Amino acid sequence: MESTIKFDYFRGMEGEQYTFYRIPKVLFTAECFRSLSCEAKVLYGLLLDRMGLSIKNRWFDEEDRVYIIFTVEELAELLNCGTQKVVRLLKELDVKSGIGLIEKKRLGLGKPNVIYVKNFMIQELTRAEKQDLEAETLENTLNGENHNSRNVKITIQESAKSQFKNDENHNSGNVKITIQESAKSQFKNSENHHSRIVKSDIPEYPKSQSNNTEYSDIEHNENQSIDLSEGDVMERKKHYRNMVQEQIYYKSLIQNPRYQKNEVDELVELTVEVLMLPDDRMIWIAGDEKPAILVKDRFQMLNDAHFEYVLDSMKRNTGKVQNVKNYLLTSLYNAPLTMEHYYRLAVNHDLYGGGQAG
Repeated sequence: MESTIKFDYFRGMEGEQYTFYRIPKVLFTAECFRSLSCEAKVLYGLLLDRMGLSIKNRWFDEEDRVYIIFTVEELAELLNCGTQKVVRLLKELDVKSGIGLIEKKRLGLGKPNVIYVKNFMIQELTRAEKQDLEAETLENTLNGENHNSRNVKITIQESAKSQFKNDENHNSGNVKITIQESAKSQFKNSENHHSRIVKSDIPEYPKSQSNNTEYSDIEHNENQSIDLSEGDVMERKKHYRNMVQEQIYYKSLIQNPRYQKNEVDELVELTVEVLMLPDDRMIWIAGDEKPAILVKDRFQMLNDAHFEYVLDSMKRNTGKVQNVKNYLLTSLYNAPLTMEHYYRLAVNHDLYGGGQAG
């Protein structure tokens, strides 16, 4: 018979003699933190607690800023969850992809990343900062990204081209404008979009792109330069490949007689290719152009059941597939949403013979 754990009451000042993780109250009361998940707030509390160790060890950079070292594996063990979930929670807090409470810095190969935990206290905004916030709110509306990114990226669909009718170089159906932090306020008051402080990046997409199921943004961007050394790229690929293989129980999957090793490897490499994309990239997938950060988040959820579902779906498909890569991308992207429904319908078919008694 299992023993039942019994907890006693706190009496008097006993509650003060223990060690606690502390989460700032403002994270639950301030309106600007409402969109932050409870798990991300707990994670911030863990990171904040680690600051004490950094101060004790005098881990300060050249600007006297405190930084911490906390690996994803350590956080996963503390939170009792998978590493991919920790990565998603860190993105919620990150200055580039989330609310801006932490900032990660890469030190190089073989060295752990350092994390700057930012002060949660909300400061009064100046007029210029309020204008910045309005611009970042527009970004959130158009791209579904968080307000607190330090760069503003505005995606203007074809219906909004009239805003730029005085500029003959803004005729693309999908215009991306990156405004550096020092130039945000100037953009609002200037019609000269070719200023040195404003960088415009207009990809030359084909006009019929929205109807072209052959198109894959991964292929389109393969030859674009990436600010990483070849060694860094290979190291990142190896990391993601190991992560994916661990999530799908790779060794067991390739030993399954229903599947061929090369088929499994193809899905693994395709998943790694997606995870390697920069967060601000757009991917043409599932009949639509989607932000890479959203697609990567979905691909990090993939496990062995999803891979088996996609492999089985490929075997059942008797039609001709024009673009195999795009078909597999779409299948992997949709797997977490459609797999359970498919198996439920299959069970109903087996139970009721594919029809209802009339």
